[in-house]
Amino acid sequence: MNSYEKHKLTLKKIQEFFFNWIIGISYILIIISFFGLSQSAPIYLQTLDYYIRIYICLFLMWRFNPLRTHYEFNELDAKIAFSGGAFILTTTALNQYLNEFIINLKN
Repeated sequence: MNSYEKHKLTLKKIQEFFFNWIIGISYILIIISFFGLSQSAPIYLQTLDYYIRIYICLFLMWRFNPLRTHYEFNELDAKIAFSGGAFILTTTALNQYLNEFIINLKN
């Protein structure tokens, strides 16, 4: 294994570690928001959700760029593609529900 492959493997492990960590935090914030345990959790969730969507968009655009000639689909790609679909679903449905829930709590 040459130094480029070692660097690529290390970068992949770092990406996967942080991606899993951020996803875990977002699940915790969703649960806290859903049960109303914290009033600031929905704000943190919206901010985190925004940055995760940006990351997923950039990752998908980079990895699935039609100008790339060599491509290997790996476990991290599968996780991010699945999470991309899940985030589109949750931002469409769950965030709307959470926003309405917060408005009802304030009233």
